[in-house]
Amino acid sequence: MPSPRRKPAPHVLVAIAVLGMIVLGSSVYFGLNYAVEQAVIQDGDDKANHWSDYFLENMPDLDRLLVSGQLDPQQIEVIKAAEKLGDVFRFKLYDLKGGVVLTSDEARYEQEPAASRAHSENAEAVLKSRTSKIEVNDGRGQLNRPALYVEAYVPIAEADGTVHGVVEVYIDQTQTADIFRNTFAALALGLAIVAALAFGLPTLAFLFSTRQASEAKRRVEFLAHHDPMTGLINRSTFNERLEAGLRLHKGARAPTLVFLDVDAFKAVNDTYGHEAGDEFLKHVARCLSGLADPRDLVARPGGDEFTVALFERSPEEAVGFVEAAMQAVRQPITIRGKAIAGRLSAGISIWEPEATLADAMHKADIALYQAKIEGRNTYRQFSPTMEAGMLARRALEQLVREAAVTKNFELHFQPLLRADTKQCAGFEALLRLPDGKGGLVSPVEFIPVAEQIGLITEIGAWVIGEATRIAATWPEDIFIAVNLSVRQFADGKLVEHVQAALAESGLKAQRLELEVTESMLIDDPECVGSQLKQLRDLGISIAMDDFGTGYSSLGYLWQFGFDKLKIDRSFIAALDARDPRALEIVDTIIMLGHKLDMTVTAEGIETDYHASILAGLACDHFQGYLYGRPAPARDLAAYLLAGRHQAPPMTPPPQALSA
Repeated sequence: MPSPRRKPAPHVLVAIAVLGMIVLGSSVYFGLNYAVEQAVIQDGDDKANHWSDYFLENMPDLDRLLVSGQLDPQQIEVIKAAEKLGDVFRFKLYDLKGGVVLTSDEARYEQEPAASRAHSENAEAVLKSRTSKIEVNDGRGQLNRPALYVEAYVPIAEADGTVHGVVEVYIDQTQTADIFRNTFAALALGLAIVAALAFGLPTLAFLFSTRQASEAKRRVEFLAHHDPMTGLINRSTFNERLEAGLRLHKGARAPTLVFLDVDAFKAVNDTYGHEAGDEFLKHVARCLSGLADPRDLVARPGGDEFTVALFERSPEEAVGFVEAAMQAVRQPITIRGKAIAGRLSAGISIWEPEATLADAMHKADIALYQAKIEGRNTYRQFSPTMEAGMLARRALEQLVREAAVTKNFELHFQPLLRADTKQCAGFEALLRLPDGKGGLVSPVEFIPVAEQIGLITEIGAWVIGEATRIAATWPEDIFIAVNLSVRQFADGKLVEHVQAALAESGLKAQRLELEVTESMLIDDPECVGSQLKQLRDLGISIAMDDFGTGYSSLGYLWQFGFDKLKIDRSFIAALDARDPRALEIVDTIIMLGHKLDMTVTAEGIETDYHASILAGLACDHFQGYLYGRPAPARDLAAYLLAGRHQAPPMTPPPQALSA
């Protein structure tokens, strides 16, 4: 009879269980380490290839660089931008023979001439196989190396397989490996049980999901702190880091805050398209980042606005930064075959002791605003007087905007008299803006504002419509003169506005006179001249206003076929000095106008002496305070009925003119 089978002793079972746990635990441990390593390698390979593709797509004259080993400024800009991508902290560039061309290490670029290039077996192997070679390295104890990094040799290849060289990319994978390890450690017990049944598939699935979650988290964190288009920090992160920097640098030299805007950026978008506009903003971001020190902050709050905080800079150095930035942005770049250059306006605010962040930003904003209203393409440093000027300017802008909406403008009319009969020949319509306090804002102040904020075309159309409507109620022999701004010619709709006003008012075209200045013709003679011809073809009279104060090109007088010449008031005022030269000039202008079959008007006549001299010189029309100040339309009826002014006694001209 066989002996009964003995049961294993309890301690044997315990030993077997412990041994099994050790084996299982070891399997899990080594399996996890292997999975983490493979995930790190795969992630590093993806990052390296992505970085290589970015390098290939953005590096200008790459083949020249691989041959010469010499960097130009534009290539340095691309490298600086590339160094911010994908946790890359170092790279080497190899030519098609495996020779090292360029080494980047902590913002230093060592460039190797062709004759002395060291060769790499790994690079040569990659060139032969045209596949990446990846190594995981422990950087602990090494100088300037992270705890864990990937060293990847990647071919720089086009989509069609053309290889330009090899790039050796050093990628910091410390954080990536830690994420994998921490996740697996938290789930070690559950994974051990699952691994006993089917370790491979669940592990791969988990690795994939963990990687996706990690990338999504990193992307979300990046977008929370950065502008997605330029890669610069956003407004909130800029403010946070600036305040932290202030605490860190407390007691040191105060930082300088710079606000910058791209001038006429809308024109870039309208002319070249929004994609080109985006590329141009990236160019501006690269220029600013390239000029900033590591301790400085560069941000894009939005639109075409950029902000920079400069630490440990003197006011002179801050100005130098701004000038260098403006110069860099002015250099044309090529976007889809088009050369695009831009301009910057900048406001500079030197941080004052005890100032708040809001105060400093407010002052930088004021300085930027001042630079804009002074013509753009410049910079201004904040001064206390700017704030009062800005408030007044913005109040005036608001007043103009409200008046443009509510049509709360007024037209005043100043008479023009026939020199021979002193009877009213017409009126010049002059725009006035009520200030809301019973007074009027000078046109010298609000007209430039209306031009700069883009409302002068709308206001000008209202002036033409209102002036023709009022003039249609006057006697048939009275004309109306209206001044034009060069901005009214810009959109090509001036003729359309005039035709609509004439049609609506019923005023004959021959009773409308439009006044332009020489500066309008200089700015855009083709555009302005074409529209002036169309207006003259309608029967409208065209006058050159303020003649003698600009370039006074005689070519304009015959080229654009003016009907009237208006002598600037400064020449009439000069007659008071009894200077024969002033008299000669006025006489010459009148004779020139008559030779060209133009009617000549003298502005600024304030005394009988002026009138008598000009009558003796055969001037055609008189205008000035002697015959009436500008007045509202309601006050003109009495003037028209009064048969204004008898001719004053004529003062004989000096002998020099009568000869």
